[in-house]
Amino acid sequence: MKIHQAFRCAAWGFLMVFSFSASGWCEKPQEDVTLGEIVVEGEQEKGILKIKTTQPNTETTINKEGITLYGGAGQINPRKIIDILPSVNYQSADAYGLTTNQGIRIRGQRQVFSSVEGLGLISVGLGGPGVNDNWLFDMENMSAVSLYKGAVAPEKSLAWTNLGGTIDRSILRPADKIGFTLNESHGTWDFNKIFTRFDSGPLPWKTKMFASFSRTQSDKWKGKGDFEADIFSFGLTQEFPAKVKVELFGTHSSPDLHNYRALTYPQAEDLSVYRRYDYNRHLTGSSKEDIHYYDYNRKHFTTYSLFSNIEIRTPGSGRLLFKPYYSREKGYNMTGTKNILGGPGIQYWPIDHDEYGIVAQYDTPFLYGTEFTLGYWYGNQEPPPPPNAQKAYRAINKKLVYAGWSLLARPTHHNEYYSPYVTVGKQTGKFYVKGGLRYIDQKLPAYNRYDATGIPDVSYEDALKYGTYDPSGSIHSRSLRTWLPNAGLSYTVSPHLNMYFNYGKNTGNPNIGLWNTYTTYKTVLESKGITAQYLWDAVKIPITDQFDLGARYRTDTWSVTGTLFYAVENNKAVNVADPNLGGVKYSQNIAKATSYGVELEISKNLTENLNVFSTASYNQFQFTKDIRVASNSVTEAKGNQVPDVPVFQGRIGATYRFYGLAVSPILRYTGHRYGDVENKERISSYMLVDADIRYTKENIRFFKSMSAGVGLYNLFNKKYVSVINASDDTREGSASYYVGAPFSVVGRIDFKF
Repeated sequence: MKIHQAFRCAAWGFLMVFSFSASGWCEKPQEDVTLGEIVVEGEQEKGILKIKTTQPNTETTINKEGITLYGGAGQINPRKIIDILPSVNYQSADAYGLTTNQGIRIRGQRQVFSSVEGLGLISVGLGGPGVNDNWLFDMENMSAVSLYKGAVAPEKSLAWTNLGGTIDRSILRPADKIGFTLNESHGTWDFNKIFTRFDSGPLPWKTKMFASFSRTQSDKWKGKGDFEADIFSFGLTQEFPAKVKVELFGTHSSPDLHNYRALTYPQAEDLSVYRRYDYNRHLTGSSKEDIHYYDYNRKHFTTYSLFSNIEIRTPGSGRLLFKPYYSREKGYNMTGTKNILGGPGIQYWPIDHDEYGIVAQYDTPFLYGTEFTLGYWYGNQEPPPPPNAQKAYRAINKKLVYAGWSLLARPTHHNEYYSPYVTVGKQTGKFYVKGGLRYIDQKLPAYNRYDATGIPDVSYEDALKYGTYDPSGSIHSRSLRTWLPNAGLSYTVSPHLNMYFNYGKNTGNPNIGLWNTYTTYKTVLESKGITAQYLWDAVKIPITDQFDLGARYRTDTWSVTGTLFYAVENNKAVNVADPNLGGVKYSQNIAKATSYGVELEISKNLTENLNVFSTASYNQFQFTKDIRVASNSVTEAKGNQVPDVPVFQGRIGATYRFYGLAVSPILRYTGHRYGDVENKERISSYMLVDADIRYTKENIRFFKSMSAGVGLYNLFNKKYVSVINASDDTREGSASYYVGAPFSVVGRIDFKF
């Protein structure tokens, strides 16, 4: 970016703010922009947060205003929005949250479930084979984002994994009146986004619908490459006689994304030199160097999803709920690597898989006001993961030359979930008690592996016809089963103070990538008569025991929530040697770790027009023992902080409103982190300042509302390391690091007709 671009974008935004505000500067402030209290069942809304009141669990909901303020200019990424909450460490190599070079940890855990309306539509999460679920919906189509931490209730955790919690998005339903929305944004790095949405209002036969379209484009802030995607979404609600309501939602997207290049630790220590270090802009003709060509490190996918909420009211205030869903992701990843099929090359990973399932749930009052929920979730996810097909290419004379299939397998069984659950809750005087139980029966995928030697550069389906079946490398499906209890108690001390305690078990994703270890050590394993099934049979489900003790204090102007948490993770995966395999190292579920800490959320209406909030967290996440990597090697992990987990974090934000003008600055502090479990690679703490300034005018001419604003990100151009790409047991020299984006500016204008 050239510096004049930043000033041009800032000037554009400020000009729009001034032009709209001038017409209404002398008018009285409208009543609908004050921060009055909105009381909903079990929650109160103050500023951007919907504060829970009686629920015996740790959860926070960010409302529509919070999504707009803290979702960034891209308005794509739900993880970016919840970064304002305590114990949430979201990092991205991009200013707008568009890249897949990102990471999130909640209370130190990387495995965080992301859902839409409680459904995991593309549920492999960050680090999965595709573009994850960021690109399914625009955040302009969301009404709220909720974060569930600690012991997640059974009906909120219908997930492949939720060790760190659950992020759930609620869709903005079709409006009650006909309307049209147009948003347009322009910013540094040639960022631009246009979003349109049409709401039909009531149609005949009690039908309402919406349809939206967006186009997002941006260059990378360093190096060459860009991000672009089109998203089309729709929603339809239909009411039928006999108390039946049907909702249908769908979305289609086509993201095309280039990657940022990671740094080593020595490079990350010298950002004055390596801040703009990235992939090569041009081919050189050198095979070793051209694996770092920017256009050989990219991904392109087409994703779509369709799901429904079918609600049937039953006699006695009961409710039947059916939620079928289907998603598909198709595309490819290209990644330059130093060693593939014996030399430097480009890994081409074609991906085409779908996911479908259904949630069936019955809610009803039961015996003296007891709340009873009985449900069942079935989920089916086609591989990958783990990978089933990968090609290798060489960069020779500035061209890609096919080198062979590095992996070829046919899935013979998908990853399946069978999960019934039940919850019971009851209010007794000042006490509210809730308990639940969920059962998991996960059937791991099965693969037939093929020797791909000599197979030509053909499609995946044709390659399977050429391949020779490899029984030693093939695996059979097996079942992993566990029970997940959950219990909570809340007590209303006074009209202003509520305290709660909860306990429960959360589940992690089994290390199904372990199957690929056979590829790496095939010769050694075969010499010892070991098959891939030996590794597959060692896979276990990571389980955490979660304990939360919290208090919520609220008045007309104050809201304070404090939480003490403690968790124990069993079956934690670490990379250690197997004595049966002559010292071969691979990921095994044999370790144990604990985390504990404190969280604080404060929201205060200082005046009628000024709201401030602050969040802070202290978190210790450590292995309980050193890790014996081999008979003669020990990694000193006990008592050390797990990589990429800051001990301290804090956020302070405010919104001041004056005659339709809203100014919302926020300060984000992230404490020091480490890139290795022995805490030798220290990454310094940093502080960022962002600001959002916008003016909104209601009912002006033929517009329902008009607003214009400017977003300022990393206002003081801080140089810092954002993403640390490291597993929990990463050793020195193994992590990779991504630089945070510099100062960026975006101007935005919104119309509602």
